Amino acid sequence: MPAPATFVEQRKHPRAQLQLSARIRWHEPLGMRLEVTRTEDVSREGLLVHRNEPCDAPARVWVVCPFDPAASGPAQPETPARIVRVERATGGGCRIALQFAPPPSKWPRPFERERRNSSRTPLALPVLVRLAGTPWPEESMTQDISQTGMRFETSHIYAAGDTVVAKIPWGKWTATGEIAGRVVRVQAMEDGPGPAPLADPKRGASAIFTSVAVQWLHGGMNGAAKGRKTLSAPR
Repeated sequence: MPAPATFVEQRKHPRAQLQLSARIRWHEPLGMRLEVTRTEDVSREGLLVHRNEPCDAPARVWVVCPFDPAASGPAQPETPARIVRVERATGGGCRIALQFAPPPSKWPRPFERERRNSSRTPLALPVLVRLAGTPWPEESMTQDISQTGMRFETSHIYAAGDTVVAKIPWGKWTATGEIAGRVVRVQAMEDGPGPAPLADPKRGASAIFTSVAVQWLHGGMNGAAKGRKTLSAPR
């Protein structure tokens, strides 16, 4: 008698049936939205979570898992991910499959490029950014950060040479307050935040979502106080 067929996991990284608290962050027209939910399964490449309402796919999100709202200390760095599947759950609501984003690719080498004095660490952290002289910051997420600068993603329009003021409420950056910086590079992102109109559908690039590289002024963190005095918003 032949042996019964054995189920073979087709995924590169098998998923474990784990129920963990997870916090999801994503862009909305009026800013960032946070939602706490629970996972149904977890793997090295993604999560499956439950949500009461459906959502668009694909859409870019940031995940903290496991998430402990009672934890003290600095906020936990977040993991960029993308919604790849949305399906109705048997008991109501939706099952949302999230795939973690691959490590960021390196920038091409332009004729004139920023000369870094310190290496940048890929970190997805909340950041408040405003143009110098304007009162209202936008809430966005960093892509990488260092003592001399950062890279963040945005749907706002920036140009090389713009002076910006940034505040990163995380770790040692919290005590630094606002830091002045200069935009040194703006590049269209192929991985947009959601189902926005595409400027180049073949490449998946959107003209309204960019990655902005900023170089700190006045000595970076050490000169943050000077930057706050000279670049404060008008009253």
